[in-house]
Formats: sequence, structure tokens, C-alpha cells
Amino acid sequence: MGDCRKTMKIASPLTLKHFAQAIKVGVAGIVALFLARLFRLPQAYWAGISAFVVMGVDVNQTIAGSRDRLIGTAVGACLGAFFFMLWGSQLWAFGIAVTVTVLFCAAVGLERSYRLACVTVAIVMLIKSAASPWKTALYRFLEVALGIVVALAVAALPPKASPQTSAPSK
Repeated sequence: MGDCRKTMKIASPLTLKHFAQAIKVGVAGIVALFLARLFRLPQAYWAGISAFVVMGVDVNQTIAGSRDRLIGTAVGACLGAFFFMLWGSQLWAFGIAVTVTVLFCAAVGLERSYRLACVTVAIVMLIKSAASPWKTALYRFLEVALGIVVALAVAALPPKASPQTSAPSK
């Protein structure tokens, strides 16, 4: 039984920067959810989730995360609605839709967007909705886009991260 202190990384103490970032993430979630509800988007929680997913320490990190997620959502929404219109939510159709989504993203140079595109295909094709698949796809895109816009706005607010804390982690 070796010395476990050698293998465990000791967490750094919480700083004011940690608290500022935590508050900004909380504010982004609240604002995104509030606006999505105000606009009567059917699954408003996706706006809050999207804000959390793209929220970086600074606006540059948030922009970097936002582009690929927004494009992936658009691709997945369109392909999910298209395949649902053709074959419904059949398991084999879902599999084909995901496969085509990955191949499409690779063919047009969107390798970093395919994961969210596939998630969106799944949501559009598999979650039961009374709305048309195109309307469901549009709502999903709007919910995600709203969350991203809110995250960008909140990330731009002070306090700004110092250069050493805003460097992307590897």
C-alpha cells in the first residue's frame, strides 16, 4: 500500500475568481432559462443547459465553444427532422440518421460539431412531440442559440479573467 499522497492532486483553495465564475455561470443559466420561458420555447431548460455547456472563463473561451455547438445543433436539427419526416422514429432510421450526420460533418469539415449534431438528431427523432419535426428542430435550435447568446453576454461581463486563468486547458 503506497503513499496515496503521491497519486492524489491536492485541490487549490477557492479564490474570488472561482466565486466570480460560479456566479457568472449561475446568472447565465437563470437569464437563459428566463428568456426561453418568456419566448415560450417548449423545452426552455435546453437554453440553460446550453449556456452551461459553452460557458468559459472568458468570452474567448465561450466563443470557441459556441461556434461548433451552434453549427452542430443546426446540422442535427435539420437532419433529424428530415429523417423523421422520411421514416419516423424507427430504430434503424435513427441509426442511419446518426451515421449520415457523422459522415456529413466529416465531409464538410465539421468534425468538432458531430457529437452535438448527433445529440440533436436524437432529440428531434426520439422525443415524442405533437409538433411537426421541423418545428421541434427549430425550437431546439432556438433554445440552444439563446443559451449560447446569453453565455457570450455573461462571459463578457466583468470581472475579466487574467491571461493565465483564461488559457485553454489541454
